[in-house]
Amino acid sequence: MSAYPREDVRDLLGMRTRGAWLILTCYFAAMATVTVASSVHVTNPWPPVAATIVLVAATIMLVVVPGDPLPTVATIALTMSGPVACALVLWVTPPTAGSSLQTWIHGGGTAIYCFMNVRGRRITPWLGLAGMITVFALWAQNSGQGAMSGIALVAIDAAPLVMAALLSFTLRPTAKAVFSLRAQTTARVAELSADTAASDERRRQLRHLDSLVRPLLERIATNEELTEAERTECELLEAHLRDRLRAPILSTLEIDNAAYRARTRGIDVVFIDDRGPHDLDETLTSVVHAAASEALDSARTGQVCVRVLPAGRSVIASVSVDDERGSRLHEIDHTGRIHRYA
Repeated sequence: MSAYPREDVRDLLGMRTRGAWLILTCYFAAMATVTVASSVHVTNPWPPVAATIVLVAATIMLVVVPGDPLPTVATIALTMSGPVACALVLWVTPPTAGSSLQTWIHGGGTAIYCFMNVRGRRITPWLGLAGMITVFALWAQNSGQGAMSGIALVAIDAAPLVMAALLSFTLRPTAKAVFSLRAQTTARVAELSADTAASDERRRQLRHLDSLVRPLLERIATNEELTEAERTECELLEAHLRDRLRAPILSTLEIDNAAYRARTRGIDVVFIDDRGPHDLDETLTSVVHAAASEALDSARTGQVCVRVLPAGRSVIASVSVDDERGSRLHEIDHTGRIHRYA
């Protein structure tokens, strides 16, 4: 099973691994280097820095935001990141290119749009690319170069975007098939584990039952009259088996043995299960078992009644003891706290 609460195509690409973050760190360092190298050719270095921050934030969002496909809010933010970053850089970029790196910014936006395709968004990346083309066209037109020269700078980015779209049509169905098989495998392993645990529990219970019943059955099979002690043993065993049927949630070896010992001391033991064996979590069940065992082991006369109450009550279980010291009631709430009443 995946270590993450939800699976998407990022797991197949390894986008949440340490290696992916190492690559991202190198990518961010490359963008920072290009920003610094091209800063001498702009009129103000701070808008390019802001543009780089926009692309870095968008890239991190692309990797960390869960969901398959990408959520709407994240999709809108990522789509806008390219045109916004381009506008920031071109705002302070003179029309005469002083370096080939002067218009590097559209490449960062295109990289984001390629991975948006992989993450299930195939239309909005093209809107983002169209936005970047528009920004470059307006910059080139206003700088006297002509809109087509600006369009030509970004139009070439359509090629990697087409390849990313084609990749997504192949990768995403494969990812769904892989995750489906993984889920089926996990479910099958869980089913086999549950079957094995149930089989082990049945064998354990059978061994326990065999140790209690076999001696009496072998004695009865002799056709000899039972002694008074043996009749008492049969009555105790009958009460024990009745408890296991009437209150399965209280049927554990620890409680069974405690109830058996209490009955041998002449205590009237009553188990009532009004909820069912699978309606309590393990923590609360352990608290109920501990309270019942304590009451059964400490009782010397009278009656001990353990009841698991129906769902919807403020109290999940009660343990009442009635002996020569009077009546005592212990109630267990949904937090596992025991309230004691004399």
